[in-house]
Amino acid sequence: MSVHVWDAPVRVRYAETDQMGFAYYAHALIWFEVGRTSCLRDRGYPYTRFEEEGYRLPVIEAHVKYRAPARYDDVLIVQTRIVEVRVSRIRFENRIVRAQDRKLLMEGEVVLACVNSAGRPVRIPEDLRDLLGATGE
Repeated sequence: MSVHVWDAPVRVRYAETDQMGFAYYAHALIWFEVGRTSCLRDRGYPYTRFEEEGYRLPVIEAHVKYRAPARYDDVLIVQTRIVEVRVSRIRFENRIVRAQDRKLLMEGEVVLACVNSAGRPVRIPEDLRDLLGATGE
């Protein structure tokens, strides 16, 4: 599948930290989304286009493994890679590293389903499947 990795920088804001001074764990999924939308935009298929065509991409599976904490004002690099494109699903792999020392902080994957505006599963548009490099049924 795709060997290209998209890098999207984010900076940990004070509001994203908890009482211990760590970035609150749920923000990893938000940062994964930053990576996904950047990836799609860079491939020429921004999420707004997807919605304009009547499609949605809800998350149906998510997994995060935490290796080390991110802290306030850290600059993070969200690395995103497309690892699987099927008829109606896309699987993204993510890694979040601290920009300063490239230390791996978080990693995981997210699976999205393609649905219509009524929420029913549908095939990913053929031009998007071709653009992302479909891997099977």
